[in-house]
Amino acid sequence: MPKPSLPYTRLAELADLALHAKAIAGVQRAAEGLDVELLIVGAFARDLHLRYGYDLVPLRQTEDIDIALAVPSWEAFAALRERLVNDFGFAEVPGIQHQLRFAQGDFKLPIDIVPFGGLERPDRTIAWPPAGDEVMDVFGFREARSNAIMMTLPEDVTVNVVSLAALAVLKLTAWQARHYAAPRKDAYDLQFIAKHYLDAGNRDRLWEQFSSWADAEDDYEIAGARMLGNDIGALLDGVGRDRIAALLLSQTSEDTNGVLALEMNRNDPERAMESLRAIRAGLLESKTK
Repeated sequence: MPKPSLPYTRLAELADLALHAKAIAGVQRAAEGLDVELLIVGAFARDLHLRYGYDLVPLRQTEDIDIALAVPSWEAFAALRERLVNDFGFAEVPGIQHQLRFAQGDFKLPIDIVPFGGLERPDRTIAWPPAGDEVMDVFGFREARSNAIMMTLPEDVTVNVVSLAALAVLKLTAWQARHYAAPRKDAYDLQFIAKHYLDAGNRDRLWEQFSSWADAEDDYEIAGARMLGNDIGALLDGVGRDRIAALLLSQTSEDTNGVLALEMNRNDPERAMESLRAIRAGLLESKTK
């Protein structure tokens, strides 16, 4: 999948990102020698691409950082977390293993750290120790890692950031797992990515690679959603593509209740449904690994 042109050089100069950069640098230093790799995901990744990269400001704001950690074992994750708390200015959130707080003066930045990789179970979930009764679906993180984009933040902090296509996969996975408990959060981000996918450096690709789509759709935004689906498919193997295609079908078939579309756009769920169907169409047209 070709990468879009990246207008991200200015990120290093943005004062708004200074605290985020310090927190990320702290996690990077704590991870040294533990065979752990960082990947920025979640709404902060969305903002790095769309808000700071392309001046597309979402209505749903975020003040936290979601960091996916490729780790070899639970022991490595525990060692990293212990270092963060003991040596790098992070504070625990009682009862929640994956949440920390990074304090700098009067500012406190929430940090979510989610492990994946060597501790995943065959069904692509992780079971948090010690009891293993809290289970989290981490499908998509491994695929996102292979397609990450390196960005430079203030103080020359470089970090891998999930691509928008991979972020859409993570948002679909998260929505399926938690939309009853946290409605609209992931659906809104998916809608924002799909709506602005062409605006995020992909407009030239529409004419260079998918000109027939522009004519067929007669709607650039929907053509962009179709391109997003195509790029999602290029990230996944056959099993992963089937999984996402089935999720989308469950939310776009004629007999569906359309929950995802409604959460994406309460004012115009039919428009959201068009986007979802376009994403699925592009996914099914894609070439898998």
